[in-house]
Amino acid sequence: MATGVCAIDKLRLDEAFAAGVNRPFDECWTISADSELMVVDDDAEKCSRFSNSRDEERKALIVINKHNRKIVLLSIDNKLIANYTGGIADCALFDEEQFRFVEFKTNAYGNSEEAVRGTFDKAISQLKNTIGLFAERIAKLNISIVDVVELKCHIVVSHSFPKSKAVKQEYQIAFAEDMGMKLDFSEKTYWNK
Repeated sequence: MATGVCAIDKLRLDEAFAAGVNRPFDECWTISADSELMVVDDDAEKCSRFSNSRDEERKALIVINKHNRKIVLLSIDNKLIANYTGGIADCALFDEEQFRFVEFKTNAYGNSEEAVRGTFDKAISQLKNTIGLFAERIAKLNISIVDVVELKCHIVVSHSFPKSKAVKQEYQIAFAEDMGMKLDFSEKTYWNK
């Protein structure tokens, strides 16, 4: 059933996730065209959402949307899908051309390099699980997600998490080589086009 909403229709996401989900697909997404969007993973609700509260900025992904594109926030973990073996990304942000899976690790401390790497390893595993799940479900509809939208992934940590620039670059290179897509760690991202 066509929704008239960008990648939802192009990828037939409502059909791909019609069964075997925690909640109906149409209850799991919201849309905004604001010039600045703030996305948080709500500790109380246990799902991702848009926020206007500057009190949540330290744990948020800020999306600069200077062209006021309609951006969909699909809350995945604990809303669309619950208790996914191995974990799953928290949400996806997308329009008709870009699709970004986002994993929040804002409660991680990263007190040592081992802890930082553990946080990143877990987040990357969750992102890979999510990419695999979406690609598999969409492929059943004879659609290749990578042929329809540009895929990217994003890991969000709190402002107090160690910066570890060299470690992040190492993970970005490995992820690009392994998955063929960009991995971003920035607290602010720009929605292009």
